[in-house]
Amino acid sequence: MPASSPIATRLRTLVTTNWPIKVTALVLSAVLWAAVAAREPTTQRVPVDIVVQPPPGRTVIGPIPQVQAMYAGTTRELLKLFSSPPVARKVIPDTLTGTEYTIELSTEDLAIAGNIAARPQEIQPRRIVIALDKVTRRTVPVRPRITVIPDSGYTLTGGVAVAPSTVTIRGPENIVRTIGSVPTMPMRLTGVTTSVRRTVPLDTDALGVARVSPTEVEVSANVAFISERVLMGVPVLVVGDRAADWVVAPLAVIVTIRGSGPRLVRFTRDSVSVLAVPTPGVEGADTVVVQVAAPAGITAVATPDTVVLTKRIGG
Repeated sequence: MPASSPIATRLRTLVTTNWPIKVTALVLSAVLWAAVAAREPTTQRVPVDIVVQPPPGRTVIGPIPQVQAMYAGTTRELLKLFSSPPVARKVIPDTLTGTEYTIELSTEDLAIAGNIAARPQEIQPRRIVIALDKVTRRTVPVRPRITVIPDSGYTLTGGVAVAPSTVTIRGPENIVRTIGSVPTMPMRLTGVTTSVRRTVPLDTDALGVARVSPTEVEVSANVAFISERVLMGVPVLVVGDRAADWVVAPLAVIVTIRGSGPRLVRFTRDSVSVLAVPTPGVEGADTVVVQVAAPAGITAVATPDTVVLTKRIGG
């Protein structure tokens, strides 16, 4: 075999002589270089965790797009971001009715846990689209839970009115379809002597995650002073099977009506009906209590309150 050249022999001697010391020096040099490099400022793209809070009762469907942020800092600090990524939290407004929502992102949205000395410089992409499940809408009536008790000598006319009388609810279909109406919060008004108007919130406790619009309604009620009128000579009508076979006595009665003054002004004898119903099976004279039919909100009493029914001759 050819003899080694003097140069090769010299190089081998340089490598093998005191090799533990030389390896140690090499390792220390690498460590020193890494320590110095870790202190030098640099930039690095790191992944961002996007946390989206959907409206109550709704669900984010599909994956959330990946987002990265450029951070500036030392290598040592930037490495920490891979074990504790920055987070951007976004809330989707509950007014959203569509199935997509575009989120605008900026470096101000980024938050990092712990004491990491790194600052965000940019975020990409700056806009992402979030897909949500479908929302169902339904229009339902408002159910007032309002009690109006007029003061003595007054009466409630026309009942309690609600405006608007219907509202829109929206939310998951399995919840919305079970809601038939939305009640108001309960309210009790006593000793009322005049017309009232109040804004009342709707009772949404039973709606679950469904939302209602509007959230309040206006209720109103008319209260008027009770007046009294006397209608003379109101005819008595015999009703029922073979009503024409009967003769009634007296033919007319006096009817006293009570209610709100403005309504009573327009009343005539034709505004009420006095009815006599023959007792089944009676063939001779039949004394019956008359029935007075009057519009809602009006009380009516006949004088006398009984009449005598007699079969017509040949009936």
